[in-house]
Formats: sequence, C-alpha cells, structure tokens
Amino acid sequence: MTQLTIGLTQYALQGIRTEQQFWDGLEARINEAAEEHAELLVFPEYTTAHLLALAPPMSYAEACHYLDGFTAKVVQFFQAAGTKHGMVILGGTHICRENGDFVNKAHLFFPDGRIETQNKLHLTPEEQNQWKLTPGSGLNMIETKWGMAAILTCYDIEFPEAARIAAERGAELILCPSYTDAASGFYRVRNTCQARAIENQLFVALSGIVGELPEERPQIDKGYGQAGLFAPCDRPFPPDGILKAGETNENMTLFATIDFSQLQENRRAGIVAPFYDRRPDLYEKERRRIPDSRVNTRR
Repeated sequence: MTQLTIGLTQYALQGIRTEQQFWDGLEARINEAAEEHAELLVFPEYTTAHLLALAPPMSYAEACHYLDGFTAKVVQFFQAAGTKHGMVILGGTHICRENGDFVNKAHLFFPDGRIETQNKLHLTPEEQNQWKLTPGSGLNMIETKWGMAAILTCYDIEFPEAARIAAERGAELILCPSYTDAASGFYRVRNTCQARAIENQLFVALSGIVGELPEERPQIDKGYGQAGLFAPCDRPFPPDGILKAGETNENMTLFATIDFSQLQENRRAGIVAPFYDRRPDLYEKERRRIPDSRVNTRR
C-alpha cells in the first residue's frame, strides 16, 4: 500500500473529575478518527499523565508509581480500540516500570493485537533529575503494511543521529509524540521535525499536548503545541514541506493522507538528495580533529 491516512491529535489538558472521563475523552478521539477513515492515529507524549489531574499534587517519585498503576488499563484500552476500529494507534507515551526502573514508553497498537514499543532515548533534564527516568537503549524499527517506521519521542527528534540511523535502516515515516509547555520548546521540536524530514527525505508526523489544567501539577499542567505532518522541501511536495498543520493550541485532531510513492519520487528525482549525498568519510575525518575538551562539555 502506498497511501496512509493519519490522524494527529492536539490533545487538550482540561479538568476531569473521574477516571471514566479520561477514557471517554480518548474514545471520542478514536471514534472521530474512525469516522475520518484514519488508518493511523497518534496521541502525544505524556497523554496518560492527564490522569494526575485526578489526584492531589504529588512528588515525581509518587507520580511514577501512580501512573504505573494504570499500565494494564492503558494497554487493554488501546489494544481493544485498535482491534475494534481496525486502526493502528500510537497511544502517546506512558510512565511505567521496566526492569525495576521507570521509563517513558511509547506503545504502538496494531489491529491484530501486536504491540510495538519504544522507550524515549534522550531524556530532558527534568526527566533525568526530577522524574529520574531511565533512557531507552535501542531503536525499534517497526514494520507496517506501509513500510518501515520509527518512533522518536519529543526531545529525541532534536538529535539528528537518531533519525539518520532510522532512515538508514529503512524508515520512511517517523512518529514524534511530543509534550512541550512553552513556545520555545514547541519550536525546537517543530523545527527539528522539519529538519529531519528534509535531511533524510522522509515523512515526520508530530502530535502534541495543548490546554491547561485548572489546578497546577508539578509534572504536567499546561501544553503549547501544534500537530503537523512534514515532508522534504522539494518536488513533488509543497515548497515549505508542510503537508498539514493544525491550529496552534486548539483542541483538535488533524487528518492528512501521505503517499509513499511520492516519497520515492522525491528520493529518485528530487532537485537535491541530502540523504544520498552525505559524506560519512569526510565527517569522520573531521570528527577526529575535535579536541577532547570540546566533547560533552556541559556535563
């Protein structure tokens, strides 16, 4: 299959009084996507952290244990929804325990019951120092009927090496569930999504959190975001490479269709070919000239 209709959520934080309200809100989004004939629906990073609104403010350690308590329900809910609607669903990301540590894990649910996961590879300072999460140790290449895909969660997309490796391993679509609470964070993610699409000649799909909780929570209480679907800035795509973008900070789901045959056309006959014209030998030679004092100077 060469065409894929994607739904990208701009998921709104809002006051909820019961757990059922949370699940009903997710179900409404999924039902809307089914009505739009979406074959893939992407929720943002920290979607399930919305459940923190149901409890009094707590420490980051307490939040990890609290959210992990919903893990079985999260998996059961999205797995059932994917099967019911014949839809692939990226259920955002979820804080859960793995091998004794807590991780920020994305789950991709397939209609046949298959579940693919990806732990966030690059943790922000807040995730390292306050959440005290453990980073992922590998990149999961996910086979779909549309081709190979990879998941790079929020901060992950800001590192060109991760996306380049995914592309070299066959990825034509990168899914980027994201949570940013300020405009600066959003634009870092948005602009690097576009950069990754250009330099690797592939599609990048971005989903984010918007809105604000009526009561502050240390871990998540407001979001600044805009969903988007990006391609190379080259033929046969629009000059700016933006296939679709939502309304900033609006509670909505963005729907768009991508055609992988157009991506192959771009890779074959684009005006430029940054994925193929790179020079690894040159980069390695220049890398060896970097003084040790200039490497990892921040930490």
